[in-house]
Amino acid sequence: DIPRLPSQDRSLLVPVCLPRHLCDMGGAKTAYLIAYNAGCMAGWAYALYLALTALADGGALSSTWATMGTAIILSQSAMALEMVHAATGMVRSPVMTTVMQVLSRLQFLVWIPLAPTSASQWGCGMMAISWALVEVPRYAFYLNNLVGPGGQTGTLYPIFWLRYSLFAILYPTGITGEVLTLLACLADPSFASALGGFAPLLIKAMLVLYVPASPFMYMNMVKNRKGAFKKRFAKPPPPPKAPVGAEFPEDSKGGRSTSEAGKKAFAAAIGGSGVGEAEEAAAKCAGERSWRFGYNKHITKLVRLSCESPAAGLGSAKAGLGWMYENMVYHSPDQTLRGPFGATVDKVTGSFETGAVRGGKQSPPPGYRVPYDAGWHPSRPRPPPTGPSDCLSGKALKAQAAEWAAGGIIEPDAAEALCWLSDHFDKGESLQDVYVVMIGAGSAMGPFPKLMEMGATVVAIDIPGAWGKGGPRPASAVWRRLCDTARGSAGSLVFPLSKPQSQCATDEELYEAAGCDLMKQPGEIANWLCEWQKTLPDSAKVMIGNYTYLDGELHVKLALCADYCIRRLRAARPATGVAFLCTPTDIHVCTDASDRAARDNYGSGFGSLGLEKLANALSGGKLLIPNFNAPVEAQGGKLIKYVDGLAVAQGPNYALAKRMQHWRAMIEFESGAVVSSSVAPSTATISVLSNKTFAWAYGGMPYFKYEIFKQETTNAVMAALLMHDILNLKGPKNPANRKQFRLSNPIELFSTQAVHGGLWRSPYKADSLGEVSALIYFAGLARPYLLAAGAAAAAAAAFM
Repeated sequence: DIPRLPSQDRSLLVPVCLPRHLCDMGGAKTAYLIAYNAGCMAGWAYALYLALTALADGGALSSTWATMGTAIILSQSAMALEMVHAATGMVRSPVMTTVMQVLSRLQFLVWIPLAPTSASQWGCGMMAISWALVEVPRYAFYLNNLVGPGGQTGTLYPIFWLRYSLFAILYPTGITGEVLTLLACLADPSFASALGGFAPLLIKAMLVLYVPASPFMYMNMVKNRKGAFKKRFAKPPPPPKAPVGAEFPEDSKGGRSTSEAGKKAFAAAIGGSGVGEAEEAAAKCAGERSWRFGYNKHITKLVRLSCESPAAGLGSAKAGLGWMYENMVYHSPDQTLRGPFGATVDKVTGSFETGAVRGGKQSPPPGYRVPYDAGWHPSRPRPPPTGPSDCLSGKALKAQAAEWAAGGIIEPDAAEALCWLSDHFDKGESLQDVYVVMIGAGSAMGPFPKLMEMGATVVAIDIPGAWGKGGPRPASAVWRRLCDTARGSAGSLVFPLSKPQSQCATDEELYEAAGCDLMKQPGEIANWLCEWQKTLPDSAKVMIGNYTYLDGELHVKLALCADYCIRRLRAARPATGVAFLCTPTDIHVCTDASDRAARDNYGSGFGSLGLEKLANALSGGKLLIPNFNAPVEAQGGKLIKYVDGLAVAQGPNYALAKRMQHWRAMIEFESGAVVSSSVAPSTATISVLSNKTFAWAYGGMPYFKYEIFKQETTNAVMAALLMHDILNLKGPKNPANRKQFRLSNPIELFSTQAVHGGLWRSPYKADSLGEVSALIYFAGLARPYLLAAGAAAAAAAAFM
């Protein structure tokens, strides 16, 4: 920011006193500010009166300061209180900007007495009159805001016009007068020794600053004027449209704050744990003032409290989802249904037609194939080959699973699940009796292609194919891809239609009729799923999973609507399993072995030189934070370990959406459902790599015992775990085996079969590695050049 020297532009840029409806002033504060602004306006008006009267009587401009100087000194000195107002929060003005702007005026109250001759030249008089002509309408503007309705349109137009127009003349006159006054000070013989000889140097420095500051601030004033007039004379906005579908509740200010809703949902979950300190912790969560950057500590507290007992874990999950169902709202498109989300969506009676596409292959290919050619790195960005002979299968797949487990990239039970599934399909088995409802079937991270390949029936829920018709990216392309994949597989595809399939004359018409709007039609989708499941044999293995993602608050809405569909299908068909992909950047209960590995790995590499502690200290504790925490002593003395991979930058809405999936998983696991919910690895998807900083950080992550998976590998591996959990009734995701796997608390479900890519066993928290990882990556790029330079220097030294 360039310091503003000509003071009149400050009066137009910084609102010293704002309206009551903006500042939320109390009565005493308002009364004080009214008196302050009125007094300052009167003081400057009196100074202006003295000057104009003297000029009218034939006085010279050079004698103006002598006439009005005392009034200016008093009025300008009173403006020093503006710094106090800003510093104490009495008005919403930036403190440093206000200080600099007020001091730029006050300096003249110091220089002029030190150089008496400067006050008797016409430039000083022009400066003083320019100041007064600016300050009178400025204080009148603020006074109008305080006693009137406030806002641009609430200000009397003459005052408004003067405030935003006088600068066009008074800026040039004021700055000219200020410069001439400063030059006159330098010309005064007595000024040379002022302030021990430093005064002339200070004035010369100030004069230099006028050169860049003046045109910049003048053009900024022009911009401000345009904005103010545009706002005052803008057409009134159209009345807000009634919300449709899932929506956040209204807050106390009439808005729909996602932060307020998120705080309350997490506070409800914390309180629902029912442990001793839950009430206090819930109150702190609800009262968090910096939710955007402070939410993570409350999620950590929630996890710790949930670990204390099975009742605490289940209670927090039910309370969190309960708050969402009772406080989020739903509006039907015709506005006939409006109210709390859960109760209102239950009243929806509509449904869909059913479409189907059958695969053209009689049976799936032999074995199970995983595309893999090592982890992703900027030096290896290409997708792995997907040909039958290029993929891992059979013994090669099992060997890679064992290697991943040995290297801490996946947990041993995840490797066992991969091996079990490989053996299962090597026997010629298929997924012909498996039905998977995929909410977000077109997701890049979803298992759709592998499920189709292995012969499953996928019930696809995705966006309406009619969206974007005629545009560059029509949604019908999603359904074309899904249907084409199904036709080339041994599986089958079922999906909702807006009209009977028999009425779709062409494939394109079918694609455009396919799909549904999850956020606006959760009730219709759930009704359709409940009707569809009645057509299945009792022996059918049914699983429903949520694979949706959108940015920000939309992710929360999607998660809630998907949860409603899951809950309804589970109620209609209790044998239905539930599936989610857990993000690695969250807080999860982990295994004792992974916690021990993280502790053992801490200090390796950087630690041998003490650099990790240095980096942590220099960054204020933000870099290279240890990736382990104090365990939670649960009921019965069991120590539960957890890993904090939460990435604060992802935001509280993302965290809430993923935590809602955790809550549903815990509730359904406790009620007897198979829950395939495993931690997936960090994956080099197109959306992630589009952010260069993520790509650079990924390039250095292997140093910290990570492997970044390519998307094709992640898809195949996580799909394999899903299939394993559906087919192997002896696995840890089946609650019938929870005693065997020591899963007394439903939150411990997430400690099983994790494919975390090394995050759990890394020595440092994921959220504290980004900058250091990027530096390591660039150091690797520079290494050959540094070695060559070193070799050249050594050769030169030897030659000399």
